[in-house]
Amino acid sequence: MSEETEKIKKIRKIRSPKKYRAITIATISSITVGIVIILIGMIYYKNRISLLGISETTDYLEYDYHYAIISEEADATFWDAINQGALDKGKEQNAYVEKIGSNLAVNYSLQDLLKIAIASKVDGIILEPNGDDDIVDLINDADAAGIPVVTVLKDVKSKRISYVGINSYTLGQAYAKEVLEIIGEGKKNITVLLSEDTNDTSQKIINSSIVEAAGRAGVTVNSVTVNTQNAFSSEEDIRKIIMDKENPTDLLVCLTAIDTKCAYQAVVDYNKVGAVDIVGYYDSDIILRAIKMNIVHSTMTIDAKKMGAFCVEALTEYRKTDNVSDYYSVESSVINKDNINDFMKVEIPEESD
Repeated sequence: MSEETEKIKKIRKIRSPKKYRAITIATISSITVGIVIILIGMIYYKNRISLLGISETTDYLEYDYHYAIISEEADATFWDAINQGALDKGKEQNAYVEKIGSNLAVNYSLQDLLKIAIASKVDGIILEPNGDDDIVDLINDADAAGIPVVTVLKDVKSKRISYVGINSYTLGQAYAKEVLEIIGEGKKNITVLLSEDTNDTSQKIINSSIVEAAGRAGVTVNSVTVNTQNAFSSEEDIRKIIMDKENPTDLLVCLTAIDTKCAYQAVVDYNKVGAVDIVGYYDSDIILRAIKMNIVHSTMTIDAKKMGAFCVEALTEYRKTDNVSDYYSVESSVINKDNINDFMKVEIPEESD
């Protein structure tokens, strides 16, 4: 038998039907097991999705309008409420409201954020201006590009379509009443904290009301400009005021939510509770608790959600009718020891004597 014949026999032996059957059975078994595992995984996944209440498919919503909301204090609690009010109203009016500048790795200036909104060709902009001439120019640029702008909290002379804010005279009178009450308790050294924005007429009106009322009671008010670049700089300025030994203040009057929070924190940190009283602004949980514990005398509150809703309402009305009210007013009220329980979400028990 030749060598070549021997090779052929070996090959035939290797390729015998028994070998083929074994390989085929193994392959089919592997495929079957794989299919079973996949089916079990799919069933488990569907059950988990069902239990969690999550949709397997992503639902994409379409909106008629896309609005941008911009502020240098975008991440502040007060602005969270404004944004929520805008979002809720936006859902009613089929408008998507995007908060630009929040939780970014880079701190963009108000001018840059406004430029981003304009370049994005949004259908409307909700803006808290800072009084800079560049901001006024950009508002006018937005108007020229067909993008309506609504200013909120602060107003500037520009081509904005509407302003949403508070009646500064009424708020000033409310502040004055609280200040007079504290003067009546024997505290005479009054300090009003103002922002650096010299164009903020609302603060000027409020400050004038306080100065006038205190003057009638024979008390002089010290109006101090606070660095509002960030919360840290504001707190440092407030710390210097309350730690001033030559001219110690008895009362801090705060016209912004950030200053109120910083004043409260400084009074607690530097053991000035009882020595320095506070009349604040906005009803954050921490300030409400401070009123309950007699650390803060009172605070002014506005419906921030309604303010956000008015902004969206103004933009949508303008987009639909090309006409809108020039001014939307949001009412303010005073929270103090007498009515604090009406505003507290969680009751704090009274301290025992």
